[in-house]
Amino acid sequence: MPDGPRTETATEAAPDRLSEFPRHQERIMKGNYAAAEAARLCRVGFVPAYPITPQTTIVERLSEMVSNGEMDATYVNMDSEHSVFAAAMGAALGGERVFTATAGQGLFYAHEVLQAISHFRLPMVMCNVGRPSIPWNIWSDQSDSLSQRDTGWIQYYGESSQEVLDTIIQAYLLSEQLNIPVMVVLDAFYQSHTSENIWIPEQDLVDEFLPPRRTAEMSIDLAQPKAFGGLVPPEHYYKFNYNSWKDVNKVESLSAKIAGRFAGHFGRKYGNVEAVNIGPQTRLVLVTISSITTTARGVIRKYPDVGLLKIRLFKPFPKASVLDALKNLPENAILANVERNFLGDREGAIQQEMKRALYGSRNLRMLDFYAGVGGKDVPPLTIEKIIYRATHSPEDINWIDVD
Repeated sequence: MPDGPRTETATEAAPDRLSEFPRHQERIMKGNYAAAEAARLCRVGFVPAYPITPQTTIVERLSEMVSNGEMDATYVNMDSEHSVFAAAMGAALGGERVFTATAGQGLFYAHEVLQAISHFRLPMVMCNVGRPSIPWNIWSDQSDSLSQRDTGWIQYYGESSQEVLDTIIQAYLLSEQLNIPVMVVLDAFYQSHTSENIWIPEQDLVDEFLPPRRTAEMSIDLAQPKAFGGLVPPEHYYKFNYNSWKDVNKVESLSAKIAGRFAGHFGRKYGNVEAVNIGPQTRLVLVTISSITTTARGVIRKYPDVGLLKIRLFKPFPKASVLDALKNLPENAILANVERNFLGDREGAIQQEMKRALYGSRNLRMLDFYAGVGGKDVPPLTIEKIIYRATHSPEDINWIDVD
């Protein structure tokens, strides 16, 4: 069957299932379609698009929804990802709610404009379907998004397609309150092309949670003309970045507040991080992001002394949330950071960020485990190998299943 909305199936949920999430419809949907559905529910008004595997079906589905009248938006096919984000920047300056999607080389190509969007303080949300670059590869990896950590975009990583949909809705509220753009990342194929049961909220439920976008200071106002993008002298550039820094420091607490409001409104709970089985009895904690988290959840059920720390908000890194999650962990416990990225450094991105977060607060031993780089599968056996090596013969940096 061809990839498209015909593969989505509405299910007849039992009455008790319907009461679990009232004012929702249960659907079977791939992760890319969940992302597109979230953009529709958020009443996005402008979608610039350029296809690249494995995100193509996001923009294809958005094109279909605009074409058949399901979505009231302007959809424009651009000539490159650089042009996509340039158009997104212009539309955001014009006051539109903007959404787009990309992956891999597309995100790398847009790097220059990502910087411009964040430094112009433009609210928008984009979805990145994580894949690596060279050698040419289209499978799951987080090197593309993690290499953009310093562009000024907030980054979330979703574990499931439901979480991706729900996070996009929350991301618009966060982005438009702080005027900082947000990147929501899902794993290629494990999430983007895998069908899952997903609860789709009714439109008026989302409208109650997410108000229309308000005109921001960095918006075109014909009544009060202003110039954008001019040369900024050092004293003003310094102050501009200071103001950005102050708002970046609000992200972690505001993200948690929005997630709490979302839980009360929609019935699904999220945090900046999630701690599983972390307490005085824990001797090892697996630190994960995205779909590897689900596999680790199943494995640690057999290990009462192994915990799990899932990182959902990755940039800015949620230091306070991490420290709170680990507060009852004994000093002799070990942290095992599971990396689906290689950034040309000795350590992966999770290890780097965890060291920064714990510096000066906790002196826990930290090990780095490369697993799943380039889309290599991470089955339960690989997680068990990580647990065994971390507790029996660890090295500071470990590559699992290389042979």
